[in-house]
Formats: sequence, C-alpha cells, structure tokens
Amino acid sequence: MIRSWPQFARKMSTANSASLTNLRELFLCGVEAVKPKSLFDGRHSSAGSIRESFLHDHKRYHVVGFGKAVLGMAVQLERHLGSRLSGGCISIPTGTGERFAGEAEFTLSPSTAIEVIECARNNLPDEGSLMAAKKIKQIAHSMTSDDVLCVLVSGGGSALLCLPKEPITLEEKLQLIKSLATAGASIDELNNVRIALSEVKGGQLALAAEHAYRVYSYVISDIVGDPVALIASGPTVIQKGVAVNGKAKEILEKYGLWSKLPDSILKVIEQPTVREVKETYNNDLFLLGSNEVAVNCIVQQAQARGIECIVLSRTIEGNVIDLAPVYVALAAILYNLKTNFISENIGKEKLRELLTRLPYSDLKMEGFISQAVEGNKEKPLLIVGAGEPTVCVSGGGKGGRNQELALRFTVGVRELERVPDSVYFLSAGTDGIDGPTEVAGAIGGAFVARAFEETFHLAEAKTFLERNDSYRFYEAVSGGQYFVKTGHTGTNVMDVHLLLINPQWGK
Repeated sequence: MIRSWPQFARKMSTANSASLTNLRELFLCGVEAVKPKSLFDGRHSSAGSIRESFLHDHKRYHVVGFGKAVLGMAVQLERHLGSRLSGGCISIPTGTGERFAGEAEFTLSPSTAIEVIECARNNLPDEGSLMAAKKIKQIAHSMTSDDVLCVLVSGGGSALLCLPKEPITLEEKLQLIKSLATAGASIDELNNVRIALSEVKGGQLALAAEHAYRVYSYVISDIVGDPVALIASGPTVIQKGVAVNGKAKEILEKYGLWSKLPDSILKVIEQPTVREVKETYNNDLFLLGSNEVAVNCIVQQAQARGIECIVLSRTIEGNVIDLAPVYVALAAILYNLKTNFISENIGKEKLRELLTRLPYSDLKMEGFISQAVEGNKEKPLLIVGAGEPTVCVSGGGKGGRNQELALRFTVGVRELERVPDSVYFLSAGTDGIDGPTEVAGAIGGAFVARAFEETFHLAEAKTFLERNDSYRFYEAVSGGQYFVKTGHTGTNVMDVHLLLINPQWGK
C-alpha cells in the first residue's frame, strides 16, 4: 500500500526515532570498544601479553607513533610506563588536540616527554608529515641496548609518517597516491605502492632501531583481514627477501599509471629491493584491536536490546556501486520473509542465490540462512557488516564512501516493488570521518527517499550519485537529520554497516 507522506510520517515518527536511536547507539558502542583505553584496559584477549612488554624496569622507554588512534594510545603508554618513559614523538591528525581537549583518555600529562606533531589535514601527507617522519626515524636510529622503543600504529598512519625516497618529492608521491585512490585502488594496493616509495614503511623503521634492546609495536587494524604488513604500510614489519617494488609496478600497470610516472618514481621502483636481515631481531608486534572487536560489541549490545543479530562479514570490500544492490536485495528478502510475503523455502533459495555470489572469506552462508529464516519474526533483525569498500570518483561533488553507500541503498529500496518502510541502513566510518567531510557517514532507507521527495523528484537523487555528491544530498534532506556525526573518534577500524529490519514498527 502506498501512503501519502504526511500519513506515513505520522505513523513512522515514533518508529523512526526508536530505530535511528538504536542504530546510532549500536554504532557508537562498536566505536567505544576499539578506543585505546578499552583495548589497553584488558577488554581484549591480548591485553595480558601486552603488559609483559612494560616489565623491563631497568631500561629506558621511548614512544613513537602515527595514526588516528595514536594520541589515546600514547596516553595509555604514558600511564603504564610512568617515570621510565624517557621521550618520544607522535604524529596525529590536525585538529586532534582541539577535538579531545579536556578528555582524560586523550590528554597527555602536562610534563609529558612525548612531542606531539599534528599534521596531514584531510588525511593527506604534508610538510608536517615529513618533519614527523624524520624525527621518528632519528629516535629509532638513536636506540641502544639500554632502550626499548614502543611504536604505536593505527589507521591513517601512512599519511602521518611520510618520508619519500630520494629523489621523489612529497608532491609527486601525493599526486600518485591520489591518482590511485581515484582509480579505485584498494587500501592494500595503496599501501604496497607507499612501501615502495618510502624510507620508513615496509619494516624500515624497525630496521633503523636495530640497536634497541627491544622494539614493541602496538597496532590497531584498519585493513580487511588485518594484514599487519600493510597497516599504516607496516613500518615495523620486516619481511625478509620480499621484492616490494615488483608488487608496486604490477599495481601501477593495472591502473594504467606506469607510463605516466615521473622519472624520480620510475628510478626508485626499478631499483632492486630485496634486503638481507639478521636472523635474530628483538621485534614484537601486538595486534591490539580490529573490527572484530567492534562487531562483537555491537552483536552483544543488540542482543541485550532484544534484537536478533547476524554477522554478514567483516571483510567487506569492493566498489559501493556493486555493494549497495547486495544490501538492497538482502533487505528485500528479509523484509518479505518477516512479513510472510514469501515462504521460508523461497526465502532460503533467494538468500542462497544472493550469498553465493559474495566473495567474503568469513561469510558462513548456511548459518546465516538458518538464522535469517528460522529466527523469531516478532523480533527486529540486525545484519552487521564491516570492512572497507571503495568509490571510483568521477564527479566533482562532496561526500565519502559511507554516505554514497547509504544514498545508493536509499534509491535502491525506494525503487522496490514492495517498499520496505521499516528498513533502516547505517554506514559509517569508525574514525568519524567519511571522505573530506565532517561526518562519519549516513543513514539510508525508503523513509529518507520519501523525505527527499517532499521537495524533489527521486530521479534528482541519481544526479547526486553521478556527481559523487552524497554529502549535499543528505544536507538537503530534513536539515541533515540522517547524517551520522561523531567527530574524530580517536580510533579507526574501518567501516560498519548496520541493516535493521522490523516491520512491526511500520504498522
């Protein structure tokens, strides 16, 4: 039944309020679980072994770090090490100090021995990134057998620790990475190229600290599958005999950029890169947090609220153009199951047909289908996805992958034959920043499309997509009500997708 918007709005106002509150609170719960304080306080399985790294009482400790979560991580290290902390330097995003002013878990002591450099505005390397990388590398070089080097690593670290190999200039490296990102390169591919061009990435920072008593790395993962060699481009992960330049050349050829490179980059990439590393090396790494921690927290909280919950995957990648129809199709099948529009047998067939096409390595298809079909139809159902999709930018608009995914979902569900009024979709980045905007992401659904249609025609929503202008779409709908805004969160474990279905709320 098609309802007029005023009638629909009255019936859905309470439902919208409850569902949007649930989505936002569940997302924030996941973010809270992967903040540095939560991870260092023993709420994660590796916390016990991490504490062992703080027990070298007769050594001097030094802290270096780079990433969106590193300020909070440094505060925790300072708390654990006390007077044994002799010095250090961290590189964090511009505006971090102002954003967290007055918050104890993000405030170093007034007499801290750690120098703080804020740089890389909009996640782009700059002169501050160069200065920070030089200082951090110098600290690593200065280590002796009386020193322990603690390296804090999190998402965003690649831009915050930038030291191109000579004769490559910062502008040349920046332009190349921008071209790769615009072409749709994955974060793995971007980091492989960054390693080939860098003096500190790809284990080279750890090699600079070869005289240290120990090197400990504490890592919060922002990459699908948690490949530690690529997180912030793996500055302390030493890979023996790996020819990274060969990988970089393959990637650049794949995206048609090899023939367009300046001579400086060609010269560096064409140099042999295999290096000998001594067999004994006091270099230990702790994977402190990942999106698994965030997803587990969301599931537990959802179940405590009486919401059935199924994890789709935490290894979601690919272009949002391809991903959005998957979520739309999933929403339609589950909505039709809950409203008894299709039988359980047909629902199983449709789910199996959809899920079989998905490449996610951790997707447990039969378990997902059983839970979805045999669950309590009176309870709301939450599907949780996590990972890091990409966007191929072809327009000059403003937005990010999360806002664009939410908008594509909105348009998709509005075009379904049976419009699921009470289906809600949240897509947001755990770092609180989606593209070059001040929002973490957005919420999508047919109700968003209906609000847009109060002023515009639905076809106009597609022009926003053509321009990659999702931010301005959401800005124009209900005064930005469907943005997800957190500000910088002080952590980063990629994106979270929440698909919430409860037809009871739409009655």
